[in-house]
Amino acid sequence: MTWPKNMRGIQRRGAFKLVLFLGSLTAIYGSAINPEGSASPSLVAPWEEHLKEIRPQASPDVQAAAAEGLVKRLLPDRASDFSFSVDPSIGPEGRDTFQVVSPGMNASVDIVGTSGVAAAWGLLHFLKYSCDSHVSWEADQLSLPDSLPEAKIQITSNDRFRYYQNVCTVSYSMAWWKWSRWEREIDWMALNGINMPLAFTGQEAIWQRVYSKLGVTQEELDDHFAGPAFLAWGRMGNIFGWGGPLPQSWHEQTLSLQHQILQRMRDFGMYPVLPAFAGHVPAGLTRVYPEANITRLGPWSHFNCTYSCTYLLDPNDPLFQEIGSKFIEEMTSEFGTDHLYNCDTFNEMTPQSSDSAYLRSVGASVFSAMTKADPNAIWVMQGWLFYNAAWFWQKPEAEALLTSVPIGRMLVLDLASEMAPQYSRLESYFGQPFIFCMLHDYGGVDGFFGNVDGLLSNMMEARAFPNVTIVGTGLTPEGINQNYVMYDLMNELAWRTTAPNITDWAKSYSSRRYNSADTKLQEAWQLLMRSVYDCKSFLRYHGKNVIIMQRPRLNPRHFIWYSVDDVVKAWDLFIEATLVVYGRSDGFGTAEQYGSDSETEKAISQGQELSESQEFLEEELQEHKEKEEEVEDEEVGQSVSTDTERSSLHDSNKSTGSSMKKCREKAVTRPAGTLPREDISVQNKASMTSHSRGEGNMQKSDFSGAIPGSLRMRAKETDIPMKIKVADESRSRYVAAPRREPTFLHDLVDMTRQVLQILGGQEALRMIGYYHDGDKFGVQLANSDLQSILEDMDSILATSPDFLLGAWTRDAASWATNEQERELYVHNALNQVTIWGPEGQIVDYAGKQWSGLISRYVQPRWKLFSNMLIESLEDGLPFDSNAFEQKVFDEIEEPFSRDVNATFPTEPTGDTIETALLLYAKYRPFFDAAFKVDDSVQEQDDESLEPKSLSTPIPLPSPETGMNKRKRMHSSGTKPTRPRGYSGATKRSKYQVMVKSNLLDDNLKTFQKKTLIRKKDEDSENSIWNSFV
Repeated sequence: MTWPKNMRGIQRRGAFKLVLFLGSLTAIYGSAINPEGSASPSLVAPWEEHLKEIRPQASPDVQAAAAEGLVKRLLPDRASDFSFSVDPSIGPEGRDTFQVVSPGMNASVDIVGTSGVAAAWGLLHFLKYSCDSHVSWEADQLSLPDSLPEAKIQITSNDRFRYYQNVCTVSYSMAWWKWSRWEREIDWMALNGINMPLAFTGQEAIWQRVYSKLGVTQEELDDHFAGPAFLAWGRMGNIFGWGGPLPQSWHEQTLSLQHQILQRMRDFGMYPVLPAFAGHVPAGLTRVYPEANITRLGPWSHFNCTYSCTYLLDPNDPLFQEIGSKFIEEMTSEFGTDHLYNCDTFNEMTPQSSDSAYLRSVGASVFSAMTKADPNAIWVMQGWLFYNAAWFWQKPEAEALLTSVPIGRMLVLDLASEMAPQYSRLESYFGQPFIFCMLHDYGGVDGFFGNVDGLLSNMMEARAFPNVTIVGTGLTPEGINQNYVMYDLMNELAWRTTAPNITDWAKSYSSRRYNSADTKLQEAWQLLMRSVYDCKSFLRYHGKNVIIMQRPRLNPRHFIWYSVDDVVKAWDLFIEATLVVYGRSDGFGTAEQYGSDSETEKAISQGQELSESQEFLEEELQEHKEKEEEVEDEEVGQSVSTDTERSSLHDSNKSTGSSMKKCREKAVTRPAGTLPREDISVQNKASMTSHSRGEGNMQKSDFSGAIPGSLRMRAKETDIPMKIKVADESRSRYVAAPRREPTFLHDLVDMTRQVLQILGGQEALRMIGYYHDGDKFGVQLANSDLQSILEDMDSILATSPDFLLGAWTRDAASWATNEQERELYVHNALNQVTIWGPEGQIVDYAGKQWSGLISRYVQPRWKLFSNMLIESLEDGLPFDSNAFEQKVFDEIEEPFSRDVNATFPTEPTGDTIETALLLYAKYRPFFDAAFKVDDSVQEQDDESLEPKSLSTPIPLPSPETGMNKRKRMHSSGTKPTRPRGYSGATKRSKYQVMVKSNLLDDNLKTFQKKTLIRKKDEDSENSIWNSFV
């Protein structure tokens, strides 16, 4: 069949639609494979004519050797159990196929792929779905059985390409990577089938050569290149010079590193995407070529023209062709090429004209500069401009740019397809091929987030779209090392022909990730998938809704799209899953670990000794309870309730020791379907301390008295680092030990961080609410509680190697060859994750919830904010937001970003499980809460005040003006005073998660009459409160 050249003509006339639809079905299901494994013939669409010429540079033997090297690094003790070969004929042309044959019975596993990537992809598929193993950014779980299971697998990809990286990823996550980290990442790419990665490292060294030959001086280049942490935005023409200059040693090191990166990528059979010239030039070029058509663009993202207003060489100027071709010639001479070049001339920049002829000429000129040096060049363009500036890129403008290049010679990355796909609006990019990408994360920020339902729906819709030109899937996050579950799922969509059942998929994910069939962990992940990972709102930049990570202000941006109910319940289940039961061969020796609840129950039932040890435990707990009550009786007379209506963490910590005790006992001793905890002895009788009730700040040394003895761990020199001794060794055959899988420890930290993130945000809102009520004492107490939460958050983050600011700054400093370079690199590292710019132009955009950053940057900001709120109330003047922003910048933010001699831990401190259990005991009671409505909203219809479930997400707040101000009841009976000039408007959200004291005195009861408390139905099977209230 002969395909018409003009695809737009096809779309307009409607001809060949049936054939194109069949082509889209082929994209969905792949080409048919007959029983012998040979490919059936398939049609080649016009947009694939040029793409099919993209082929691996390495021979099949080299690619197979790359896969063998990977398994030696991943499974050094089991590498001999696997054999690899590469045979392009086993699958359809233009798709990757792998075959895995495992006979079982201690025989080796044979893996054949159409490429080295396909072979590695087959390895991971076997490890995941036959061995319940897991590989991720943060940690691996590779506990393989002694005899590898029998398996026979054949999978063919849906498309030709699996793309990876955003142009920003190299700065937000990879800025300081050296070869060891890059080697690990390239292995991860291959394991996940990625065959088209971005490869931008070292390009400044090439540009230095090109511009120097054109007459630009080194001093002018020093003013032009952005610093290492900001290279992405210098390359895109958003900024120049900020964070620089780049030392010569940087050019030399990155040039050498790029050689290693590209060699390994090509050994696997990948197709690296190299950079091309987009038109952004140094200011010094205007001196060398004064007649060139070089214009200065407008400022970008709050930057002024000191570091922004970059220089753009008009693509229609002859000099554009000269520079563009010279760059590709120089780069390909150094690195070779796979004929794929990324170029984004108008990324977050508006063209000077919307005239179609102008836009068409720009596109043609950019492409011509590529083909002048490489006749087989294919332009890879991020489609972000079509979403970010959709107001400009309407159909005529987009069509002019996209069709300025022959069909199939431009490859568009539909950058945020999971949220805002553009292919459907732009008629499948007017015939140009595109890759369906998941952007997901902005700035590399932390915090649970995902939109699983939207991702799956959009993916299936793209597959079925008429005349679709999809040729691949891709991952395009601005930063990685967060929310791995979303990326694991997205990678599977490259071969899945239908959307998976997420309930079943989450169970499988949990089993693989933790090497455990523990139903508690499976349930926890199901709760997370239906809440934090099922955002149905059109949410961009989710990190901006994390209140504690924002620069404090009176109207913080906050939006919780998920059920807090589900998140806290998931936390409950993670805590319950911290201990596992092991069969005992002797004392503390290890034996078989029972992998499922049913197996554990069966094993325990065979022992017949548990009843006595349970009695022993109950006796110990009763004795512990009596001692706690004695302590409480002594202290209860000293507890004076002040402003009980406030119900803050501070008050609850002082007055609810009994409730906390009860919560801790239930949290750590209830069986939850199995008996992993009830066979645990109490080696040391705990006594209640002030810290166990939340007074003061948590210290590592305080742990022994902070929770019941049944949870305390004692380190032993055994192959399980920490164990809890069985009550009576002579009678019992089992021992409980904390989970130590790195994947579980990472997620336990992340889970606890998420809960404290929620609680900290609500406490910040409470503090602001007290300010609006003129309640100085309330502001003080709320700030005290917030400071405690932030300090505790820092302590749990400090226990993991994945959440350390010190690791980020250490890696930055490792590039330095002298002290001046070290200071430059560390400043880059600190500035990016804080104020992002010389004057906080993009403050907090890339803020990370890391230990060191929380304690030394986030905490001081909120403390200063609280102090200035109190000063405002004392002086009777409105809060001066401008004065605060200047003060916090001058006294905290900028000094922190420039303190290049500050030291931060580079290794974890403290024990993850101990710290998590302590924080659970401390904070879990405070989620026995309800949604509350100000009495001001009672002016609405009664119907609008019907109680709602706690599972109802917190709505996006809107300012309440002209409403009655809720009066707080002080124990003294005095009413708060407003600051002079206060308008009376309250900016508190209608709905807030408010902490409810378990000891209600008369004042609180009076307060409850004036507010509507939204309570969760205690009979609901989904309630997270029933076991703890």
